[in-house]
Formats: sequence, structure tokens, C-alpha cells
Amino acid sequence: MKFLVIRISSLGDVILSTYLVRLLRKKFPDSRIDFLVGSEYQEVLALNKRIDKVLIYDKSKSFFWHLLQTFSINYPYHYDVIIDLQNNLRSKLFGAGKGSRYFFFNKRRIYKFKLVYFKTKIKEILPIPILYRDTFPDLQDFDDGLGLEIWTSKDVDEYMPYRKDLNLTKIERIALAPGAKHFTKRLPINKVNQLIELINSNFDAEIVLIGGKSDSWLNSILYKNGKNVQNFIGKLSILESSELLDSCQILISNDSAAVHIASARQVPVVEIFGSTVPHFGFVPFRVPYSIVELNNIECRPCTHFGKPKCPKKHFRCMEEIQPEQIIYAINELIDKLKK
Repeated sequence: MKFLVIRISSLGDVILSTYLVRLLRKKFPDSRIDFLVGSEYQEVLALNKRIDKVLIYDKSKSFFWHLLQTFSINYPYHYDVIIDLQNNLRSKLFGAGKGSRYFFFNKRRIYKFKLVYFKTKIKEILPIPILYRDTFPDLQDFDDGLGLEIWTSKDVDEYMPYRKDLNLTKIERIALAPGAKHFTKRLPINKVNQLIELINSNFDAEIVLIGGKSDSWLNSILYKNGKNVQNFIGKLSILESSELLDSCQILISNDSAAVHIASARQVPVVEIFGSTVPHFGFVPFRVPYSIVELNNIECRPCTHFGKPKCPKKHFRCMEEIQPEQIIYAINELIDKLKK
């Protein structure tokens, strides 16, 4: 059987789809599994041994270029099953005529609308990887109990993070990811700087700052005088960041892709939510974690993806989070994992 999985963007979503890929490989071990991904995220899948071929979607090409490619009679593959986790015009265009059976991810637009505008929450948080899995009916109720994956050069014969002993008796290195694409998902920098000082005073641990090139603007305003602080923001590739996280005992992050990178490398996470909420499903998957959020802010969530500014102009959902709450969450996680 031949499968094509489509998830063109973004970084976090591509990582979240790796759970589905592994289940496909386990349930259909002799199948061919190809994956279509945006060119800027191909690194996430490049070394994944469960994928036969990574197909690159070049978003720099025009829509009409892709249209011509879609209708080309020279396309080499026809798939028995296409699982479209992107479910937009571009992904549908790419898949057109290439498959026998098509399955499209349910984006839950009504659920998200009710959550944003009526604050209607369900008790159970459904993680996005589970929703991705259930897109393909043959995988529903099939599970191996494992999490996400980003294969690195360390994972030669097997996926090494699954061998980790998550014992937080000794904390030697803490990772901090202060960035996020949207303003309303970022903890204010003054609070990040206070947090760095508190970590220094509460833990005998090195602090490593991580983030992509789009977060490099933070370097000019981040705390620089703290002891044991190393700044890697904008300096590492996705795989290099993954390997750096292997040396850390905890990641502290906003609601961003760093959470899912850490989850894939089996690093416990403290996740900070501002304008978004865990109920959208973007929580650490199959790794120990703590959540820092303010449930008394009546306008939360105001968005399911983040905004360039606070629509109420007070930004209480982040401004009222105290760095001490994050320290408490770290200690809570340590206590949970002490052996």
C-alpha cells in the first residue's frame, strides 16, 4: 500500500504529524510512506526512518506553477491513500488525481469559533496528534503509547529519546524559548528577564536560550549579565536545537513550536499560555509537563493562533503572569519526576 501524508506547514504541526507517521509504519510495515512538507521544514523529516521519501513543497513557486505540476502526466507516483492534514487549497491541489482514497483533517472550525467567541470549553483536551491520527479511520483506536519524533544523527538504529530516564533529581541545564510568532503568545521580555534572574537564584543550572532566526530581534533586549546563560537564539538549525535540548532537563516555552521539539526529544516542558488555551490541543504530547496560565482572564482565548496586539489593549493574560508562578511550575514538575 502507498501512503502520502500532507502537512506543508507550520513547524509545530509538521512535528505533531510524526505520531501518525509512526503508527502508519507500525500498522502497515510493508507500505510506502511519502510525506509532502514545505521546504523550510524538510529538516524535521529528513532523517526520519519511517518515511520513504520526503517531497518538498516550494512555497516560493506561484500557485499556477503548482497547478501545472498537479496536472502533469509525468508525476511518478499514485497513492492508495492520501492523508491531507493541511486541508487547504494548496494541499488539495497537490493531491488532486494522485490518490485512490482521500482523507482530510477536520479543522474543527465550529469548535474553535465557540471557544474563542463563547468561551465554550470541553473537559477533555484532545491533543492535535490524536486528531491527526483519527483523520485516517484505519488508525482510530490504534496506539503504541509513544510520542512525537524528530530524528537526529544520534538516532542511528533506533529512536534514542524513548530510552531516556526522566529523573529530575539533578537539574544541570534549563532551556528557555522566549519567542513566538505572534505577540499575544509571547511572555513580555521584562518578565523573561526577571525569570532568568529567578532561575539563577533558585537553581544551580545553566540556562540556554533557544529560538529560530525569526526570534533574533530578542537578542538586543534579553538579559545578558546573568551567570551561566548561553544564548543560541537564531544560531541553530532545527536539528541542532533538538540535539541541544537533549542535554537539558526542562524546557520553559510559550505556546510555540519549541514545545513540540522538546516533546519529540522527550524533554519535560513548562508551557506558558497567554491569548491561547490548552483546549486547542497544542500541549506537550506524551512527555511530562506543567501549564502556566491565568484562568481568571475573561477574554481568554481571544484567538486560536495568536494576534499582533492585544485586542483589549491591556494584555492581562501575559502581563499578570508572575515569574514566580513559572518557578513554582518548574518545582512542581521536578517533584513529579523525582525518583
